[in-house]
Amino acid sequence: MLSLLTPRLNVVLYQPEIPQNTGNIGRTCVALNAKLWIVRPTGFRLDNKQLQRAGLDYWQHLQWESVDSWGHLIPMLPIDRTWFFTKFATKTYTEAAFQLGDWLVFGSESSGLPDSVREQYASQCLALPMIGPVRSLNLSVAVGVGLFEAHRQLS
Repeated sequence: MLSLLTPRLNVVLYQPEIPQNTGNIGRTCVALNAKLWIVRPTGFRLDNKQLQRAGLDYWQHLQWESVDSWGHLIPMLPIDRTWFFTKFATKTYTEAAFQLGDWLVFGSESSGLPDSVREQYASQCLALPMIGPVRSLNLSVAVGVGLFEAHRQLS
């Protein structure tokens, strides 16, 4: 069964606000055998009703865990194998050399990652290039792009 597999990658959502994005991301994680980590607080409840609506019937196959704060997650992160996605990065996601077990960290829909996180881990920050006049991409799209690039490199 899928839930018994060791996850190939880890996806971290830092204080996500929109359950539909989290549900879409959860489905993508199931498709690629990645574990989803949710850092609280969130903009929605993490009960089965909310998650089932957002993640459809895939949520039961998802390996996921929530933590109460960023401070609770930091000790679990292999910092040298953690990538932080932000529009402020100078390196693009295609310049990273992803490895099995890597962690891909994404900020909230309205605020992204905090300045303190981006500054502390600047050398591990990755951007998704945007040419048009948009401030950001939808969170589930950004996670999909990053996760599928990591998967491509691992295949």
